[in-house]
Amino acid sequence: MRSIYFVFTVLVFFSCKAQNVGEPENVAPMHSEHVNNSQEPKKKSLSPHTSAMAMIGEAHVHIDYSSPGVRDRIVFGGLLTYDRVWQAGAHMATWLETNKDLEFDGQLLKAGKYGVFMIPGKSEWVVIFNSNWDQHGKDEYDEKDDVVRFKVIPEHTEEIKEHLEY
Repeated sequence: MRSIYFVFTVLVFFSCKAQNVGEPENVAPMHSEHVNNSQEPKKKSLSPHTSAMAMIGEAHVHIDYSSPGVRDRIVFGGLLTYDRVWQAGAHMATWLETNKDLEFDGQLLKAGKYGVFMIPGKSEWVVIFNSNWDQHGKDEYDEKDDVVRFKVIPEHTEEIKEHLEY
């Protein structure tokens, strides 16, 4: 097997603005008795669904996620508590699919589809690939389903990215 080294790069939003945690993102109630049949235009999503794809060597890698925005909030260490599992996006868990085996920090990630989770920390983050890729947020996250875990050192920049990008 030929090793493919995949550099996991995340442009993470980081805000140094006033500590305003804000309200949770627009979350629809689980049950609703009211149905709006009006022809009002749909509101633009605060965390638009998007994806990123790349060829890494011979591997086709696809990442699917919802891209939350900063919106004048402290995200890491504010809205998202340090040292707790995060679904690496908004709404549904972020997932990654690859058609070839990949290697992360000496660990093999076999070709397939995986949930992507992270544990943000002040000085280091843990990146996690989990066999349960189809779940809402981290509601069903279970560490026993982790396939690969590795640590990365975050790089802080002065530039604020309004939305998460992979």
